[in-house]
Amino acid sequence: MALKKMRNALAELSGTEAVGSPKYYDIDKNHNCQVCLLVSGSTGTNRHIFRVSESTLRLASPVLARMVDPSSPWKKENDEQGNLTILLHDDDPEALEILFRLMHFQKERVPKRLGLKMIFHLALVCDKYDCVDVANPLIHEFAADLKEAESQAFWNDFYQYSFGFQPQNEEYVEEDNGNGLHGSDKPTIAKMLLYVSFIFNLEDVFPRAYQTYLMIWQPKKKSDEVDDVVEGPTCLPDRLYCYFMAEWEEKRTGIVKAVNDLIKSYTFGLVYNNSSRCKKYNDCTICDIALYGSFIRRLHYKGIFPIKEKSDGISLYELSERIKAVQIGRYWDESRSVNVPHSQCTREFMRDLFKEVDSAIGSKKVELKGFKDLLGTKRKLCVLKEDEDNVGEKEGGGSDTGMEAEDDET
Repeated sequence: MALKKMRNALAELSGTEAVGSPKYYDIDKNHNCQVCLLVSGSTGTNRHIFRVSESTLRLASPVLARMVDPSSPWKKENDEQGNLTILLHDDDPEALEILFRLMHFQKERVPKRLGLKMIFHLALVCDKYDCVDVANPLIHEFAADLKEAESQAFWNDFYQYSFGFQPQNEEYVEEDNGNGLHGSDKPTIAKMLLYVSFIFNLEDVFPRAYQTYLMIWQPKKKSDEVDDVVEGPTCLPDRLYCYFMAEWEEKRTGIVKAVNDLIKSYTFGLVYNNSSRCKKYNDCTICDIALYGSFIRRLHYKGIFPIKEKSDGISLYELSERIKAVQIGRYWDESRSVNVPHSQCTREFMRDLFKEVDSAIGSKKVELKGFKDLLGTKRKLCVLKEDEDNVGEKEGGGSDTGMEAEDDET
């Protein structure tokens, strides 16, 4: 009967219907607090109940300390034994169990090996509840597993012009991504390593993960999709996300400008009869026309003309590679005696193009410590879902079901 009342209370708290029996985790045998995690799935909401020590939560996490505080606006209940029950939503239950065991000094109960995916989920809950220091020693014990990501040779495999990133065998790749660094879904691996290195201060991994993800991230599936579909690396804290998106846009704009400026310079010369840029003959009037026409045609072949319209659905790396893969065609005059554009002119044309494109995507090394000091990364935490029907019902205007908390500094 008491268990049924508890289930009804939790369902009422969450505003959702729980499915099946809850799964219990006895973290502290003398527990005086229960953390109920509701995980939404295709068949409904699954419940995971962690039996923990309230005082341990208070000491380990300022966010959880506010949740168990009687004066806080977070909803909480007491069961018939007087145990405080708080509610969390949609965290990874395995990662949360690891976090609670670390909080309760039960490191021996933590798996001896953690895959990248689990380390990523652990980073998410540590960041969300502002208790990164709890897991830092454990992560640095696993540093050997992430050591490979400190070398540039590892990241070179992420740059593929074919971009066959999406795996054919999902089950195999899912297992590979969970246990190592060599799955086929390279953008996902790069994103996870970027976030993990940021949260756990892996200074040798972060710069390479940041630069790689910046280059291979694809903003849209199709270039003609509306801008609303662009999500970016949403797992990142706000200011790092904004910095990432601003740098991506700056580099993309630089590539577009390099191509358009080259086209404009030749268009201007042809329209206003400027002197020829031919490197072989001063009186050659065909070379510029041949270079201009062949370049436009090759951009069409590569699917990037007009480049401004086509570039926002392509990663920076693929866009730059398509441009560098352009091969200027050769033409003959009416007498079939003059082969243009001349080799010297083609080399000069492509050298200028390569120089500008490389300059646009050139990387300034990002140092993690300096990056954090500069940005003072702001983190937003949505710990509980808000029930709009109950907003404002609590005295003082607070919400009964949840609130958004912000920490100014990491």
